[in-house]
Amino acid sequence: MSVTSDILAPPKPAPARVEGLFWPVVDMGLLFLVILASADAFVHLGKGQSLIWLLCYAVTLMRVTMLWQPVFEMLMRNRVILIYPAACLASVLWSHTPTGSLSGAIQLCMTFLIAAFLGWRYSLMTITKALGVILIIAMLLSLVHWATGVFPWRVYSRAGGLLGVFSHKNMLGQRALFCVIAIIAILLMPSARASGQVKLYVAGGMIATVLALFLSRSMTSVLLLFPLFGMMMLLCRSHLPSTFFVVACTVVLIAVALGPIMLSLNGIDLVATILGAVGKDATLTGRTELWHVAMEVSRDHPLFGVGYGSFWQAPEFAYERLLTQHAGAETSVSFHNFVLEILVGTGWPGVIGILAFVAASFMRLWRHHRVTGSVASACGLVFWVAVILTSLLGPSFYRGHEFMFVVMVMYFVSAQEDLILVADARPKGAVAAVTAYSQDI
Repeated sequence: MSVTSDILAPPKPAPARVEGLFWPVVDMGLLFLVILASADAFVHLGKGQSLIWLLCYAVTLMRVTMLWQPVFEMLMRNRVILIYPAACLASVLWSHTPTGSLSGAIQLCMTFLIAAFLGWRYSLMTITKALGVILIIAMLLSLVHWATGVFPWRVYSRAGGLLGVFSHKNMLGQRALFCVIAIIAILLMPSARASGQVKLYVAGGMIATVLALFLSRSMTSVLLLFPLFGMMMLLCRSHLPSTFFVVACTVVLIAVALGPIMLSLNGIDLVATILGAVGKDATLTGRTELWHVAMEVSRDHPLFGVGYGSFWQAPEFAYERLLTQHAGAETSVSFHNFVLEILVGTGWPGVIGILAFVAASFMRLWRHHRVTGSVASACGLVFWVAVILTSLLGPSFYRGHEFMFVVMVMYFVSAQEDLILVADARPKGAVAAVTAYSQDI
C-alpha cells in the first residue's frame, strides 16, 4: 500500500455519495493544498500563494454546492464555529476601515468553511496522517535549502534561525513541533490504520523534523517539545508497552531533574532563557508593552472594538502603531496575544466567540478520547494545548488562512462526525472498542 493510498480514506459521509475516484482525488488534493498553504509553505511564491487559495475557495464552494444539504446539517451541528466569523463580519458595520475588515472577514469565513468541510470529509485518523506526511515534506524541503541554498531566498533569519521554506524561523519551529506530535500519533496507530510503509516513512521524517526544529532556533517551540511529548505519552499510555511507558517517564523525570543543573553548569540562566523565548528579556518588555497598547485601545472602544483588523490599517491609530513598533512589533503587525488582538478588533462578541470555540474544542476532543481512546484525539488535545500556548504569546489564532484555525476546526468537526458514526455503529449502551471504527483509515 502506497503512502498516498494509505492517506486517501473513504469519505464521510458514506462512499455511496461519491462515485468513482475523481472526487476523492479532488478532495485529497484540497486537503494537501490547504495544509501546505495555511502552514505558510507557499509564502515565497508571492501571488502564486493567492492563486492557490483562490483555487481552494473555488473547489470548496463547488463541493459545498454539490453536497449542500449534509454540509448545512454539519454546520448546524457545529454552529459554535460560526460565532467568531460572524462577529468579524458584523464588525464591518463600525470598522474604521470597512473595506479591509470585510476582506479579512471573508478570508476568515472561507478558512472556517474549508476546514469544516475537510473535517466532515475525513476522519481524525486520516487528518492526523495527512498532517504528518505533508509537514514532513515541508521539513525535508527546508533541510534541502539549509544544505544547498537551492531556493532564491535567505537560508537564515536575521536572528540566526533557519527559515527553510517558511517566512519566519518561528513558523518553521511551530510547524516542526506539530509535525513531531503527528508523527508520534502515526507511529502509535494500529497497523490497520497506518501501514508499515507509512510508519517507516514518518519514522525517518522524525529525524529530519527534530533537526529542523532545533535549527530554527524557535525557543518557544523547542521548550514546548518536551512537555507536549510527555502529554502525548500520557494520553496514549494504553497504546504503549508498559515497559516503554515506564522508561519514557523515567527519562522525562531525569531530564527535568538534571536539565537545570546541566544548564547552570554551562552558564545558562534557565529563567532568562525561557523568558527570552517569549519576550525580549527577563522583564517581558517585548510583550507587555504591546499588551499595554492593546489594552489602552480596547479601553477607548470597550464593547465592539475598532473593527476586524482595522487597528493595523486605519490612519486614526498611526500613533499607537508607532508605539507597537517601538515595543518590537516591527516585522509582525500583531499584539502577540490572540485574546487582546480579538478584543481590539471585534470587542467582546469576538472574544466570546473564540473562547466558546476553544472550550467546545477541548470538551469534544476530550470526549472523543474518553470514548475511543484514539491516538488521533490525543494528538488533537496536544495540538489544542500547543495552539493556546503559542497564540497567547504569538501572532496567530485570529486571522484567516491560519494553520492554527485550519487544524483546530478540522479536528473539532471530524471528532463530532467520528462520534456520530461510533454511536450508530454499536448498540445503545455498549462500550466502544478502540479499533472498531471503519472510518478511521
